[in-house]
Amino acid sequence: MVELMLMTYDVLIKGGLIVDGTGNPWFKGDVAIKNGRIVDIGKIRGENVERTIDARGMVVSPGFIDIHTHSEVSLLVNPRAESTVRQGVTTVCVGNCGLSPYPVNESTKDELCRYLSSFYPLREIDWRSTRDFLEKLERQGVSCNVAALVGHGSIRIAVMGFEDREPTASELREMKDLVSEAMDEGAFGMSTGLGYAPGFFSKTDELIELAKVVSKKGGFYATHTRSIGVTYEEGVAEAITIGREARIPVQISHIESHYPNWGRTKAVLKMIDEARAQGIDVTCDIPPYLYNLTVITTLLPRWVQEGGLTKLIDRLKDRSIREEVKREILKETDKRRSNTMTALAIDGYWSKIRLASGDRNPQLIGLSIAEIAEKWNVSPYDAVFDLLIEEGKQLFIIGETHYEEDMRLVLKHPTSMVETDERARAPYGPLAKGRPHPRAYGTFPLLFRKYVRGETRPELPEERGYKLLTLEEAVKKVTSLPAQRLGLQDRGVIRKGMYADITVFDPIKVADRATYKEPHLYPVGIRYVLVNGEIVVEDGEHTGNLPGTVLKGPSYRENDR
Repeated sequence: MVELMLMTYDVLIKGGLIVDGTGNPWFKGDVAIKNGRIVDIGKIRGENVERTIDARGMVVSPGFIDIHTHSEVSLLVNPRAESTVRQGVTTVCVGNCGLSPYPVNESTKDELCRYLSSFYPLREIDWRSTRDFLEKLERQGVSCNVAALVGHGSIRIAVMGFEDREPTASELREMKDLVSEAMDEGAFGMSTGLGYAPGFFSKTDELIELAKVVSKKGGFYATHTRSIGVTYEEGVAEAITIGREARIPVQISHIESHYPNWGRTKAVLKMIDEARAQGIDVTCDIPPYLYNLTVITTLLPRWVQEGGLTKLIDRLKDRSIREEVKREILKETDKRRSNTMTALAIDGYWSKIRLASGDRNPQLIGLSIAEIAEKWNVSPYDAVFDLLIEEGKQLFIIGETHYEEDMRLVLKHPTSMVETDERARAPYGPLAKGRPHPRAYGTFPLLFRKYVRGETRPELPEERGYKLLTLEEAVKKVTSLPAQRLGLQDRGVIRKGMYADITVFDPIKVADRATYKEPHLYPVGIRYVLVNGEIVVEDGEHTGNLPGTVLKGPSYRENDR
């Protein structure tokens, strides 16, 4: 009699509905994991199993990949990545919108540190290069995997500070060298934040030249476009031009429409379809919420921001400059406005812009600029100026700027992915400060609650449900599609040999709990999250494990062979 040999597994996930990430229909089966990888799928017998997870009635999917985050420094502050992994996210892409905490030039280090500390609880910078930062993260450990981009804004700060001019030939060479170095040290590509200083000081030709360096290294170009307001199409057209001229894949960040350009998303998606028909690899991402989060300086003209935050705040102390800023912004009526928050201000919608951070004025967080102005008995713009002066740093604001019908068009488009555009947060410690956007805690569960089941939460009536995507379509948008953009050939799909980044969730109960008034609330329905085969979330609670790894980009992998 032949004795059957039973395999030994580290983890066996039994009886789940496997949604493999490809878009194919779900099927029932088991998933076996050993040494951090998926080793078998199907009906599996295992005698020596260290841990068995009963997944009956649960969806077993690849771990979610957040293609656009700003979690660089927050992962150093709290490596547990609480709000991230509790959503089912196993990999984050950091360094977006042109802002990365690397590279660092000693001569502009203080200004970079001040700029970054507006976004993160950062006291000092003790790294210089992309390699230094990623190695620091590796040494510390982290609960999720991390893929890094290098920020064009940070490159510009290192070489030119916050100067509003074109780079000289030697400065451009230095910038290209820094981009090349970052790619060789593990970056997956370069990002731009062309709606912010110092990104909006650059011209298209500069971006094309830098993108060519990234292209040669096998990376991609991610962009917060120059114009997400009235000149929406021009910003997308510039991104496509860079893709064509530099022969580089393009990821258009938060492509959703912004006030006052509602109803123009069809034209933008048509531009993407036409570009792809011409062989330009263009894809996009979107945070599926009606309100956006941005920085308060988007309410100011670019000239007043030249030189960085220190000079900006000094200028705002000058009464004549304050009046000049108000005159310049508020006289604008020609519909060539390029910034959605400025458009709200020009049209008098100060009640639709709310303060989301402030260390010295925590009592004002959650109030609209109109309410703050009334409380202080000043004009709305004077309230903005005074807030910047009092806080001495960048501030976040939340605006009612998106349009549901346009968001649905984007989410249904085959090139779109889902992003948080937030930082890893926690309802305790330094990351609990302020009132972040609820997407920091709820983006991925909201996708399934709002757009797969079509449910509306009474606590968040703004985000009303609408059945738009199948379960399989939604999973694909948060797994294999972003994995493909990042060039991750061993993640993003449930398949033998892949790394065991897996999320197990209840398809009926998974939902966001965070609201605009109470954002620090974890979601429900995310039962288990495994990163590289280790359980990070068990029965909805964090285990404290830090099994994540810092992933390396294409140029690093090529040089490492």
